[in-house]
Amino acid sequence: MNLCIFKPLKIRKVLVRLWYDLSYVINILDTIFNHMITIISATNRKDSLSLKVAHFYSSLLKANNTPNQVLDLGDLPRDFMFSNFYGASTDEFSSLVDTYIKSADKFVVVSPEYHGSYPGVFKSFIDCIGSDGISSKKVALVGVATGRAGNIRGMDQLTSLFHHLKAEVFSSKPKLSQVHKLLNDQGKIENPETVALLQDQIERFLKF
Repeated sequence: MNLCIFKPLKIRKVLVRLWYDLSYVINILDTIFNHMITIISATNRKDSLSLKVAHFYSSLLKANNTPNQVLDLGDLPRDFMFSNFYGASTDEFSSLVDTYIKSADKFVVVSPEYHGSYPGVFKSFIDCIGSDGISSKKVALVGVATGRAGNIRGMDQLTSLFHHLKAEVFSSKPKLSQVHKLLNDQGKIENPETVALLQDQIERFLKF
């Protein structure tokens, strides 16, 4: 019997094994050197529900071994929109932008509904930095509202804003209605369906 015909089969098995081993190593390295995600709470309201959702989202990312940081717009300089406009910039504002915007590879924007849209302070923040640090990056949106629509109109308007800035917006946009009832006293979301919705977004956004 000619045993030479078995050599290609053996080589194929070796190559398949090497491929699986290589994929395993790549997944480990991807976990170790994962890109930074900045989660933005898109309001400067003190102790906002949006900020609590942002921190809960952060905990889900950490459980997935994904590096992330939370930007609370309440930490912006009080006069930022006047001292960082039309080409002007302060060291404090520039440092914040470098840390949370330019160093990030992806963004998650948690936005409440203010008068049928997203907060003006977030638009002012974007107007101050423009597309610098945002263009070509990927963005996920999470809408929150104490009403029933979960800031659906704000999600549409934020999508248009980021497309104008030449960012890529992820298609899954969870809309958390009556968010005050979803958060417990510790700022955690216990509703299984809501947690599953956020985890599904995270899982697919990391591959986006």
